[in-house]
Amino acid sequence: MFVRFVVGTDGENHRLLKGIINEAFRLRDRGRLDPHQQACLKDAHVWLNAHLPVPPFSRSDWGPNVVCWFKDTADPSIKKMWEIVAILRENGIAVRLLRSRNPGKIVYEDDFQVVVREWKRL
Repeated sequence: MFVRFVVGTDGENHRLLKGIINEAFRLRDRGRLDPHQQACLKDAHVWLNAHLPVPPFSRSDWGPNVVCWFKDTADPSIKKMWEIVAILRENGIAVRLLRSRNPGKIVYEDDFQVVVREWKRL
């Protein structure tokens, strides 16, 4: 099973929704996070960068429709993502947790995550 955190509500098409980390940084850059939230975001980001491999992401190689999903066994990383979710929700941003057994064609995989090209629906 795989999980993905996205900004949006249940009624929105998940394929159009963006990930939560960029949204949290947008809030920070707009000055909408209080000092405690800024510190929590920084701590979560530092932890993720130290413990999570960075996929060799290349839109030119993989195309524009690739997204990252966590393996549901990546508990420490998922816990850090929940910390970012809390910051977003405290600021009125809706967040969804998506789950899938088969989110798409895997173009990258490590012990914690996959990058997939989502399946096209006809």
